[in-house]
Amino acid sequence: MKFSQLALATLLLMSTSAAIAQNTIPNLEFGIKGGGTFTHGYTTIPGQAVGSVQVPNLENKNNGIGYGYSGGLWARKNFSNFFIQAEVTYNRFVLKQIGVITVDVNANPALANALPVSVQPGILNATLNVVSESVLQAVDVPILFGKRWMGGKLRGYAGPNFIFVQKATATRTTSGILNANSSVAFPQTDIPATTGTTNLLNKYEAQNLEVKDFTYALELGVGYTPLPFLDVDVRYAAPLVVYIKTQASKVFSVLLPSHLGLEYFSKS
Repeated sequence: MKFSQLALATLLLMSTSAAIAQNTIPNLEFGIKGGGTFTHGYTTIPGQAVGSVQVPNLENKNNGIGYGYSGGLWARKNFSNFFIQAEVTYNRFVLKQIGVITVDVNANPALANALPVSVQPGILNATLNVVSESVLQAVDVPILFGKRWMGGKLRGYAGPNFIFVQKATATRTTSGILNANSSVAFPQTDIPATTGTTNLLNKYEAQNLEVKDFTYALELGVGYTPLPFLDVDVRYAAPLVVYIKTQASKVFSVLLPSHLGLEYFSKS
């Protein structure tokens, strides 16, 4: 018998056995899960000094929902009045943001080097539009505590989610203008768009935007069991805090990922 046929026969057998005893909640459930992630949020990057020039705070705003995925293994231990569910999943979160900042050209070496002559700080500044997409890939280990209703079909739960970051990148497209200054006869000049990607886990590349490789979230969710071998869950992490290291302080991104997924399981 082929493996696929054996797996199907095993699944049907488990489903039949579960259907016979569907009024009884088993002591232990386990299985696989998969679904999508939907992320939105903002970041605040604190100002810092670049030489003799002060760079102001960069307030990144939400720029739509980022779509990712989630998949892994889970197990649920049922007690008389509550249950505990543990999981190990691999997830991809995508955060889309947009921000506007005005800085002295001497705070940005690329801008300063593009000028035909060097200028002193305070004479010329640039207004930059930054569109970014940050991607976080991580192993999540949530520990959830919950309760059942409707004969066990409806579940509500909450608990901590420990997140081990495997990959973090930021792709930014920057454009803008060099603002005019009539006192030095400098006209307004367009800055063409440029795109670059930064590895946020590399402290030398990311510098003050370095992302820590461990963080956490509080996860909330509800689930429904329409069939004896199928769970449908919707979750919300509020909030997910991704700490970013800076020289003088720590800033964080507030991401609000939601999960919509299916869980296939066997009962014992």
